[in-house]
Amino acid sequence: MKGFSFLVNNEYFAVDVDLVQKIMRKMIITPVPSAPDSVFGITNLKGRVVTILNLRILLGGRKKHDIEYDSCAAKAIIFKAFSGSEEQFGLLIDKPGTLVEIDNKIIRQPSLPVGADENFCICGIAEVNNALFRIINIDSIINKFKLNGGIENE
Repeated sequence: MKGFSFLVNNEYFAVDVDLVQKIMRKMIITPVPSAPDSVFGITNLKGRVVTILNLRILLGGRKKHDIEYDSCAAKAIIFKAFSGSEEQFGLLIDKPGTLVEIDNKIIRQPSLPVGADENFCICGIAEVNNALFRIINIDSIINKFKLNGGIENE
C-alpha cells in the first residue's frame, strides 16, 4: 500500500494515497453550529463544500471544547468524492507527512479493547523505518458519518 503519512497527537497515521485529493496546509474552516463534536467545520474547495472531521475526537472521544485549533490556519487531508456522492470529507490533522510504502504483508490487525472508540476507523498497524503507523479506514469513517447523520460521541 502506498500511503500518505501524517501526525495527530504526536502519533503517526497513514491513509491510502489513492483516496487523497488534496493536502491543505492552511485553510479557513467555518464552524457549524450544533454540529456533532466530530465535525470541526466546513471549508470551500473550488466551489464545493467539504466537511472537515476532527480526527482527535474520532480517535479518543474527546469533546470539541477540549481541543483548540486555529480555524484560519488548520491543516487537513481532503478525500476524493466517492462514487454516487457529491459530498466530500476531510480529516483535520496536526502535521502532514510524506508518502510511505507499506508492504501489505507487515500490516497487522490492531489489538484494541472491545468497544474502543477508534475500532471503526483503524484498519491496521504497521512498522516502517522504526515508526509505528496506524492505518486509517476512511470508508468506515465516512459510512458511519453518513449513517448516523454525523458521528456522535458517547
